[in-house]
Amino acid sequence: MLPKRPHGGMASLAVALLLLWSGTASAQTYSSGSTGADGPFAPTTNTTLTHPPNGVFNFTTVTIPAGVTVTFTPNAANTPVTMLATGDVTIAGTLNLNGQLGITGSGTGPTVNAGGAGGPGGFRGGQGGARGSTNNDPSAGVGPGGGIPQGLGACGIGGTYGAPPSFNSLLPLFGGSGGGGQFGFEDASGSSGGGGGGALVLASSTNITVTGAITANGAAGGSQSNLTIRTAGGGSGGAIRLVAPEIAGAGTLQAFGLGNCNGGLGLIRLEAFRLTFEAVSNPIFATASVPGPVTAASVPALVNLPTLAITTVGGVANAPVPGGTYSTADVTLPPGTTNPVPVTITATNTPPGTVFTVRLIPQFAGPTTVSTLPSTGTFASSTATAELTFPPSQISLLTVWGTFTLPQIASLFPLIEGEPVERILVVATDGNPSTVTLITRSGKQVPATDLLRPRSLLGEHVQP
Repeated sequence: MLPKRPHGGMASLAVALLLLWSGTASAQTYSSGSTGADGPFAPTTNTTLTHPPNGVFNFTTVTIPAGVTVTFTPNAANTPVTMLATGDVTIAGTLNLNGQLGITGSGTGPTVNAGGAGGPGGFRGGQGGARGSTNNDPSAGVGPGGGIPQGLGACGIGGTYGAPPSFNSLLPLFGGSGGGGQFGFEDASGSSGGGGGGALVLASSTNITVTGAITANGAAGGSQSNLTIRTAGGGSGGAIRLVAPEIAGAGTLQAFGLGNCNGGLGLIRLEAFRLTFEAVSNPIFATASVPGPVTAASVPALVNLPTLAITTVGGVANAPVPGGTYSTADVTLPPGTTNPVPVTITATNTPPGTVFTVRLIPQFAGPTTVSTLPSTGTFASSTATAELTFPPSQISLLTVWGTFTLPQIASLFPLIEGEPVERILVVATDGNPSTVTLITRSGKQVPATDLLRPRSLLGEHVQP
């Protein structure tokens, strides 16, 4: 039997997957989909933007001058930042989506140090273990690549992005994972993990010029103060995606982990018909020669994006907008609830039969990871369940993610330079038939008509 205990579901669920999209557009044209409702954005001093509930800014132009830094206050759902513009985007200053620092443990101050918050769309670091005679174990970092507690080692485990480098389409978009916390002791609280870098998609209907910096770095964990209090893990880098007909400049793009016990690299992607950007980029950015979809209003449009949510835990409905913190539970299980506890996951636009991964992150214990049963239902709407064992009398967080391909589409085409087809671009112009281009996960593109040519004309370009 388990006593009454609360637990929380993640406010932002990371879903690492491949996505099919299609669009209709005139050749060499692109629309970010911005309505222009937010007007021009041209700060003259350091500015913090309040992230709207839907996560989308609709600007006409964006001009950030040298010496000006723009940061963000995350919204309740901690969604990634989507900045759209009908006109030019010029960044000579800094767009900062970095995670927040972990806290160094101490013999004074808070009994428990909370993990550093992730940048918008990123994930929180693990909390440090409590100071006192009980609850000394730290928690793991949040997110699909959250760092785990590291015994009594000198260095905590940093977070990783949580998706492989081949996931460079950044659809769907999510930020970096948090670093793991460190143990507490009877006379000292443990250091907490750094937050993961945030996630940004910046799109313009005309051009983007970056001579300044865009950063989505993971933050350092709380540092070592003596031989007892050790450094916690840092958060991983987040994600940056720039989309426009032209991308230029010679600025800096960053999405990596900072600190002595740093987290891993994030992902960066640039999509443009004309790309003359000469950046200092860490990690190296992926490219695509066709601007891709950003929202349902962009051209091409982003439609049927998969979604994933924790809907019930032990038969109790989750909060509409989960907070995902140890301070306040989103769900409280009734007295008499027994382990294991069923957790229901609801997905949309996802192939039935998908197996999801669920990580349970207790407040004062190491994480556990289980797989769901294969999902059932339709592509439009499906559900999956998992059985988890919750530790009693403490809040636990849940993170859910899944990876899948679209075999019903990809299996129709041969490999292109050794890579499977990930996306299909449909382009239509007035008075002409539409064209179909196949795009691989790294951005290689081949007109579908090439697949109909004799193999002697294709050489090694298309492989069976």
